[in-house]
Amino acid sequence: MQSFKSFLTEAAKPDESGKLKHITHAEDWPILNGSKGFKHAVDTLNQTHNHIKSGGKSSALTMKYDGSPALVFGHHPETGKFFVATKSAFNKNPKINYTDADIEKNHGHAPGLAKKLHSALKHLKKIAPETGVYQGDLMFSDNDDEGEGRKESKGGKISFKPNTITYTAGGDEAEKVRKAKLGVVIHQQYHGDTVENMKADPHPDTHNFKQHPDVWTKSPEYDTRQVHYSEEAQKEYQKHIDAAQALHTKHGKEMYGAIKPHAGEHGLLSTYINSTVRSGEKPSAEGFTKHVQSVYDKLNKTKPYKTPASQGRRDAEMKSNLDWVKKHKNHYDNFFKMHGHLQAAKQVLVDTLDQHEGGLEHHIDGKRSKPEGYVSNHAGQPTKLVNRAEFARANLLKVRKPASEEKPKEKETKKKSIKVDYENDPQ
Repeated sequence: MQSFKSFLTEAAKPDESGKLKHITHAEDWPILNGSKGFKHAVDTLNQTHNHIKSGGKSSALTMKYDGSPALVFGHHPETGKFFVATKSAFNKNPKINYTDADIEKNHGHAPGLAKKLHSALKHLKKIAPETGVYQGDLMFSDNDDEGEGRKESKGGKISFKPNTITYTAGGDEAEKVRKAKLGVVIHQQYHGDTVENMKADPHPDTHNFKQHPDVWTKSPEYDTRQVHYSEEAQKEYQKHIDAAQALHTKHGKEMYGAIKPHAGEHGLLSTYINSTVRSGEKPSAEGFTKHVQSVYDKLNKTKPYKTPASQGRRDAEMKSNLDWVKKHKNHYDNFFKMHGHLQAAKQVLVDTLDQHEGGLEHHIDGKRSKPEGYVSNHAGQPTKLVNRAEFARANLLKVRKPASEEKPKEKETKKKSIKVDYENDPQ
């Protein structure tokens, strides 16, 4: 059986270089790393559970902000010059912008993005320390396109929509947002003497940052003293953790071995889970079988082979994969049950944390919503705690604005298409 690959990687761990590019959903860790992934998921959830119980504020638990784009900025560790960049700063051929001319050269094909980077280059140097490289989410800028920037709201409030969520500030916070030229939430720091060897640190030291009215900043650190973690909620959390642990303990090695052909960062289990988030379907072996079939049906329609021999190999591969899932149906169903209990345990934590919105109101498509989610940092790995039924579904279904992309919209659409690796099949 050949492996499946997909360009749809909504959730992924930091890459091997140590640069933070994607964050994994708690319940998806077993898809990426099997038994070790399960342990990391449970340890992360338990750490968050205990942190909420004890009360307090630290960078071990942060609120996730729906900014766009992600900005990497600071003083270059080798040149000492101030720069701004997107995550493309960590490309094989990095795009690092010291000047407005650099921005036009590197990002002129995406005018909306270029405008935001021009604003970031102009204003972030007003608050940045003399040394250090940081990463944050852009919330608004003075170069936002009309309709995407700040808008006055009722009661002296002001709103801004960097991506999917519309944020609304009131009172003194609204006045700060109103006066600022740019808003950013800083959540990472990088350590290293070259861009290539820098490692992401989810506990940024921001005490050397300066204050300036042109730049609105907000700490992502979450204060658990602002929420009530009821005994009923704690019991519900423990019930699901225990159920997940029981399935892991009983079926463990055989279960992870059975799903391995479709696991991993680019495996079809990941794309299937995302498809169930969009549709609201409960994951199951039967549903996964239909997902596998649909991938081949799409390939046969969009990329048909030119020879009967090549098509025959594809058909045989499809049958092999479908037969495998059928043979190990119980293991797939047990895995999805375990995944569901991890997700339910996580949701108890998210529902509790949602009691405190960090001082900002949240709306999606004009309807009141909760924060995007939270990030729990455990053992050097950040994990995403998000209500997938609400925010993740809205984000997956949303059509991204070209202004926030590194590539034109039509190219991004190609990037998200399903791809299967048939390197041995001649066309």
